[in-house]
Amino acid sequence: MSEKKIVELEEKIAFLQNMIDELNMVVFRQGEKLEKLNLKLKDTNEKMMNQSEIISEKNDNSDDRPPHY
Repeated sequence: MSEKKIVELEEKIAFLQNMIDELNMVVFRQGEKLEKLNLKLKDTNEKMMNQSEIISEKNDNSDDRPPHY
């Protein structure tokens, strides 16, 4: 192989390695964002469940009639 071909191949390999590194960082950042979103979703679900329990408790107590009825 000629020297020029070897240099071209080395340049292509370096470019591809750089591209792979950048793509790996994108995937890593997306994974972090997914983890954060999953935590927020879990917290939101817990808050909604707590609120629905409070509302159902209020509804259960609202059926009580005052003593003058």
